[in-house]
Amino acid sequence: MQHRTSKKSLMAIAVVSALGLSELALAQQVLEEVIVTARKRSESLQDVPMAISAFNATQLQDAQIDGMEDLERMTPNITLTETGGLQAGSLAVFVRGIGNDPAFGQGVGIYVDDVYMNRATGSLLEVYDVERIEILKGPQGNLYGRNTIGGAIRYISREPSEELRGSIEARVGEFDLVQIKGDISGPIIGDTLLGSFGALYRERDGIQTNTLDGEEYWGQDVSSYRGALVWNATDSLRFKFAGDYSKDESAPRIPNRSGVDAATMGQLDFFTNGANSFLAPGTGLLQTPNDASLPGDVDDVSTSNGDLLNQFEIESTTLAMTVNWELSDAWSLKSVTAQRNTDHIQPFDFDGSEQLFIHTINDREFEDFSQEFQVNYTSDSLKAVMGFYYLDGTTDITGSTTQYPRLLAQMTQWKDTTKDDRSIESTSVYANVDWNITDSWQLSLGGRYTEDEKEETQEATVTQERYAIALGNTPFGVVPLAIAPGQGANAAASPNFFGWATPWSEPVTFSFPEDTYAKDDWTEFSPSVRLTWFATDDTMFYGGYSSGFKSGGFQNQSGLSTAYDPETVGSYSLGMKSTMLDGSLRLNGEIFYNDYQDKQVATVGLVDGDFAETVDNVGELETSGAELELTWLPVIDGLVVGLNVGYLDVEVKEFQDADGNSAADTTAIGFSPEWTAAGRISYEFDLSDWGSLMIGADVSYRDESYTNSPIDLTNEDAANAQIQDEHVIWNAVAAFRSTDDHWRIAVEGKNLDDKRVITNTFDLTLFQTAGYNAPRTWAVTVGYDF
Repeated sequence: MQHRTSKKSLMAIAVVSALGLSELALAQQVLEEVIVTARKRSESLQDVPMAISAFNATQLQDAQIDGMEDLERMTPNITLTETGGLQAGSLAVFVRGIGNDPAFGQGVGIYVDDVYMNRATGSLLEVYDVERIEILKGPQGNLYGRNTIGGAIRYISREPSEELRGSIEARVGEFDLVQIKGDISGPIIGDTLLGSFGALYRERDGIQTNTLDGEEYWGQDVSSYRGALVWNATDSLRFKFAGDYSKDESAPRIPNRSGVDAATMGQLDFFTNGANSFLAPGTGLLQTPNDASLPGDVDDVSTSNGDLLNQFEIESTTLAMTVNWELSDAWSLKSVTAQRNTDHIQPFDFDGSEQLFIHTINDREFEDFSQEFQVNYTSDSLKAVMGFYYLDGTTDITGSTTQYPRLLAQMTQWKDTTKDDRSIESTSVYANVDWNITDSWQLSLGGRYTEDEKEETQEATVTQERYAIALGNTPFGVVPLAIAPGQGANAAASPNFFGWATPWSEPVTFSFPEDTYAKDDWTEFSPSVRLTWFATDDTMFYGGYSSGFKSGGFQNQSGLSTAYDPETVGSYSLGMKSTMLDGSLRLNGEIFYNDYQDKQVATVGLVDGDFAETVDNVGELETSGAELELTWLPVIDGLVVGLNVGYLDVEVKEFQDADGNSAADTTAIGFSPEWTAAGRISYEFDLSDWGSLMIGADVSYRDESYTNSPIDLTNEDAANAQIQDEHVIWNAVAAFRSTDDHWRIAVEGKNLDDKRVITNTFDLTLFQTAGYNAPRTWAVTVGYDF
């Protein structure tokens, strides 16, 4: 019997008794060995001296892992969420407080079958046709290269099989969910040519409702396909051709307001609407005050940009060829060649209101080609991997941004970007050697040298309609007030106005180019060293150092382009892995310390009268903590208990504000809850000759944390609007499997207490927008395996 995660043993005993089963089967269970490829070769999880969490297809299924963000509760000190506070369709990943802040590249690398996903867009992978998922914690710069300063997530799809097998599964659930997924695999020409194909389609009504017109958002309309052919050319030469395609045409989730700067909004009201109220009715630039309200419900959104938002779409295609050549008993060669293209229509509605403040739409096309050559050597005392990696990535963006007087007060601004071409060429060489000094001691040494070159060319036209500003004699003194188009003569005729602050009394239009060009390159060496002591056959201790870096880039603002540097992380760790109680208990733990240098930070605000983003290397952090992961099979046959606990401390050592002043004591970093924990328990028992029933539950806990970076603690209202509250979330599942293992029928529930918390935020200074976790949902799944 296979063992799966979740629920409580006493509950399991009660269910067994209720079903009339006379007694529990008491027998010593043994955990199955977990095989991973984190070090680019197959080996036992318990032999790898680093923190790794690995989950096979059955564990993922019984834990209700439908997408990448569901993995957050499976392992400690990790955040996985859609960037719902800013835009839909991108994944934010943080491991031990290190990850991908908005406007920057990944800090945690995502890999699908050894192919690096060079974009956060399109990384919200659907979980189907999967063999296992591995989560590697700590910098992985040695073996995995750039943009893995926090860690790496490896999605390993199911290999084509030599025997015909397949599955089909249908699911219905909350919000009129309908999901169909299936896969088939088997021989095409004997054991020489094998093939596999998997597909998923999901449709779901929206969770959010637009209070303006009743239209629903945060729905799902997703289709995804994956196929592979394996040609065993000889006993020693193997070719794998793989491809995947996905399309997301969902009604996107819309950021919802979580905070408003009501005082500044009031000042803007006076400037743009004060003439109407105090001096000459009808002359105010805006006839209604700014909306400074917050929604009454987390799923109530407000937007008048429905036509813009409904253009959202992500379409991705990947083609890859992997060649494995066993040169001899000791030497092997592996080549991975891949091309991934993504088209993304990216709408932004930043303000969380039906009023018009600012919105953007971009049409983005990504093309990424990668090539990796890898050589492995194995002997009795030495295992080594050496490789070369090349990435050629291009981005082509066109788009437009409109900023309205409710935001800029004195003008409306349109920016039309007709060309935004970005390219990266990354080349690296790497090596890692694991030397068994004795039967009990192993020394691991590794290093990677990387050179990144980036080039960006942008061509844009900025058009500004600047409004007339009159000097008004108000009860508060002489103040400048914006005048509505066509009302210049009325303002001039009013005795309450006595002059102009602008040389025009009616709007004038200015247009100017805003072109930028930048090119730069960066090099980095990422070393690693680990010493491992195999104290017994079932227990090992290790300690070591690893490093990684996130590539540099460019700040483009007001026609000027400046480069910012890479950020780097050096990590020190001490860990233990042990299998106890005659193989029934697996206990792994690690303590760590990260030295985080030159952190890249983006802030948004008014710059020279224009709402813009400022990017620079301004931070230095230290993060430290500990993790413990446990899996236990008690003597009751079919009972499985899992527990993970993480502690994380983040200290801002250096931070500079926009004026270059030290602000370390008044700055906080997001996505780093101090405590995270999760417990899973399941019990599977026989139902006479019918089959078996697995009942399970899991509970996850996350401490209070911020959901954006950086957080200015001197702005208390804005900081409070970006807090994820301390919370506990329960999930449960009951799954029947037939005796022949063909049928599976499951009743599933997520977020049973309907706990809603902020998961991601964006600070636009005047207001903060947030994305929330999903509400309580239920589903019924029927599947057939053959």
